[in-house]
Amino acid sequence: MIAPAQRAPEVAADGAIVVEGLVKRYGDLVAVDAISFAVPRGTIFGLLGRNGAGKTTTLECCIGLGKPTAGAVRVLGLDPTRKRDLAMLRPKIGVQLQATSLPEKANVREVLELYAAYYGIESRPVEMAARVGLDGKLDRQIAQMSGGEQQRLALALALQHDPDVLFLDEPTAGMDAFGRRILWAEVERLREAGKTVILTTHYIEEAERLSDRICMIQRGKIVAEATPAELVARYGGDATVTIAAEGFTPDDALRALGTWTQTRAEWKLVTAGEPGLALAAVVTHANAVGAKITTLDMHRPTLEDAFIAITGETLGESE
Repeated sequence: MIAPAQRAPEVAADGAIVVEGLVKRYGDLVAVDAISFAVPRGTIFGLLGRNGAGKTTTLECCIGLGKPTAGAVRVLGLDPTRKRDLAMLRPKIGVQLQATSLPEKANVREVLELYAAYYGIESRPVEMAARVGLDGKLDRQIAQMSGGEQQRLALALALQHDPDVLFLDEPTAGMDAFGRRILWAEVERLREAGKTVILTTHYIEEAERLSDRICMIQRGKIVAEATPAELVARYGGDATVTIAAEGFTPDDALRALGTWTQTRAEWKLVTAGEPGLALAAVVTHANAVGAKITTLDMHRPTLEDAFIAITGETLGESE
């Protein structure tokens, strides 16, 4: 387990979101423990960690649903703990929570029109429903929708007033593959439009695909912050090529590619170079000596490898 020192914000205080020394306690429970980070405008920023790590609590403090025990939060230069600032902030942000309570008797069109009225904007139910894959379902009642469909409707509600900053809390939890693809496409579209997005997730693939920068959180503390590529390069370990083949022994050229170890009939190469080229060289040599390959595998370092190295945990483990 690696425990990097917590890092202070690396951008100026005029970033879209600035969190400084944030602490949130519930009685004796410290849910968020003096974390600091800053999100530049136009950035997709991911808070990655297991359930219960403090991600949602952090987000709630950013949108005014929770009051920090200590520390400060600024969103677009405004303090969400102040009533006046929060009133100014609400038209500028969109929020999709893990669960959104919607009137069960209303249909999709009515809910979209209702939320448009809240913001004093023109209602565009056909356009917004289509953006989240609910086209043709405008007359469907909320009670008749699946959990994933309701999550997509919640995304449409968060987007329809064209916010400058979007907060997504475990946005694809409970969604099927179709819903995830729609949400990912919307986040990528927002990046192209120069919007700022902060999302909490415990899905490695989601964090790696969407985030320009990732902040890993464990038990209320930031344990690493960098781009996905930097985290993998720094903590993911080396690439490996594994082969089991009767009659195979690495020659001098293959040994120059890295460190070889043998366990019974299996050879494993640990290389800091490009594993695809190493794999090709291994196969070429095996064929040249007439070795019969029974097992062949290549592993590139991943964000999951980095997360395990940093936290000593996997995201699939129970609390």
